[in-house]
Amino acid sequence: MCLACRLSRRRFATLLGAASLAAGPAARASKRLPVIMLDPGHGGHDPGAIAPDGAFEKDITLATGLTLHGILAATGRYHVHMTRSTDDFVTLDGRVAMASDAKANLFLALHCDHLPTAGLRGASVFTLSANASDTLSADLADAQNRADQTTAYGNVPPKVANILASLETRATRLSSATLSDDIRDSFAGIIPLLPDPQRSANFAVLRDPTTPSTLLEMGCLTNPLDERLLQSPTHRRLIAERLTQAIDLYFSTYSGQRVAG
Repeated sequence: MCLACRLSRRRFATLLGAASLAAGPAARASKRLPVIMLDPGHGGHDPGAIAPDGAFEKDITLATGLTLHGILAATGRYHVHMTRSTDDFVTLDGRVAMASDAKANLFLALHCDHLPTAGLRGASVFTLSANASDTLSADLADAQNRADQTTAYGNVPPKVANILASLETRATRLSSATLSDDIRDSFAGIIPLLPDPQRSANFAVLRDPTTPSTLLEMGCLTNPLDERLLQSPTHRRLIAERLTQAIDLYFSTYSGQRVAG
């Protein structure tokens, strides 16, 4: 996407976010630090993808999430939460509910890919879409989804609720796409990326219309080079540092405001 188009989308998303904020009491709320919900995928009895040497995806996502939590918290610019900080199983709807309860400004799910071709390697970033961008993305979402999440708007007239839902969904999806751009740009030339790294699918953990969300596949456990990197604390810290850069850029645009809600 050209730079002018990206800047235009950022401005449009910001305007939509301002409109949704002005629609309710949140517009009068005092400023607060942005809230980030990190979601290390899988856990407990669910190992996620399993590498040829037996490494579990759930262990890699948790280790990366803890490292990223430490780096983000150390900046003093964010309140950082995690859906899990130990080897526990959390349902998909439970993960979304945690972000909603925390009034998260951003939800970032961390995963490792498992592709049918061992030669494919690199990270990819997913945003929500009813129609998957490709067959592999659709299969990945189908394999992970277990529950839906619905959102209510309280005691407001149906027409007003519909307008709020439309504003939330549009602004949130634009914000999610912008974050996806920022992650791709922060990784480019440093963290290996799939040839087509920005994808979309109907992931349950990305469905909350009030929280900009992305799902990061940090690399492919089916690729020997990626597997070696993903098991390296040094590489996982590099991923966390680049994600912090992307998140800083994202919030420099949206000024820490909750886009919808």
